[in-house]
Amino acid sequence: MSRRSRSLLAGLTLLAVGLVAPAAHAQAVGGDDPTPAPSEPAEPADPVEPEPEPGPPYDAVVTPFVFPVDGAVTVAKSFGDPRGGGTRDHKGVDMGGTNAYGLPVHAAVAGEVRWITGLPDNTPAASAGYAIGIRGVDGRTYRYMHLGRQDGLASEAYAAGIGQGAWVTAGQLIGFLGHSGNASPSWPHLHFEIIDDRVTNPRDEPYMDPYPTLIAARERGDLPAAARRFLDVPATFSHHDAIVWLADNDITTGCGSRNFCPNLAVNRGQLATFLAKALDLPEPQRLDYFSDVAASHSHARGIAQLAERDISRGAPDGTYGPNRPVTREQMASLLSAARGLQTAGVAEVHFSDVRPDSVHAGAIAALYQAGIAQGSSDGAFHPAKPVTRAEMATFLKRSFG
Repeated sequence: MSRRSRSLLAGLTLLAVGLVAPAAHAQAVGGDDPTPAPSEPAEPADPVEPEPEPGPPYDAVVTPFVFPVDGAVTVAKSFGDPRGGGTRDHKGVDMGGTNAYGLPVHAAVAGEVRWITGLPDNTPAASAGYAIGIRGVDGRTYRYMHLGRQDGLASEAYAAGIGQGAWVTAGQLIGFLGHSGNASPSWPHLHFEIIDDRVTNPRDEPYMDPYPTLIAARERGDLPAAARRFLDVPATFSHHDAIVWLADNDITTGCGSRNFCPNLAVNRGQLATFLAKALDLPEPQRLDYFSDVAASHSHARGIAQLAERDISRGAPDGTYGPNRPVTREQMASLLSAARGLQTAGVAEVHFSDVRPDSVHAGAIAALYQAGIAQGSSDGAFHPAKPVTRAEMATFLKRSFG
């Protein structure tokens, strides 16, 4: 082979080696050129919006919260009911009754009066009537509608000092329940709304159902400070103030479940407890004065307290009859004895149905002279009629209040 041929062959061999070596090196490090190609700059990611915090359920119980009506009212479960022939739905709850006109209305939550109708020209809104909207400290709006009456003055619907921009505290008196606007005079009521912008109800609206909140507040006993103590004693009831006086002076706690049972008859055991507490008598020395009153009896203490002071006596057979109803004439004798009133020799009994020779006539006359017993509108005393718990409250307040 010539030199020229050998030189050509050597050149081809070197070229082959040069081509193979880079390929082998590439296989050893992963099969690609280890020098990365310049990349396009990454586009900035869109900012992530934080998920809004979910609002409370539309039927959640709002707390703290004060039941807004001072008096016995029916709370209608009417949220969402059709109104106007189905053209709209009820956005609140009505609470009222046939005798509810004039009941005090109080702020359920502290806040600022942002909306009020009928001021200063006594022209209430056609549908809402005299109405108040309060922006609560909790961010919700509370609306109170149908206060007063449509043809009445704003002063009959709103409490003194309530106006645009006024600040109210929870439980503060703001107005009086009525039938202004499109409410029916036959069922005066308060239309009450709660609006929360975080809430979406089934109709895609920010109105809450107030019913669970109202019922929960009433069951908790979260009533206005000035409210009457018992759910079955309306503020307009003739014996209301006397019953509240009994509660304020710890003479009674009612008949259970936050009721007073005003129309039930008073029995001898209950009356003994009422009188003993009204007189603030000391503890009795013993409890076994009567064979039918065990020491564990709920009224044994009061019965013994009256027996020790000769205010109340039992029957000749040694019984007391704690569960027997008390008639109005028997009540007169017990009450006059508790008051220490002079009953002997009283000639005039003042009531057409009280016989002068009755053993209770002197006591009834003494109560009349002391301004405790006034009788009924027909001039009668109804001596044989059982005395009710409400009547007893008034007799006690007149005697000891």
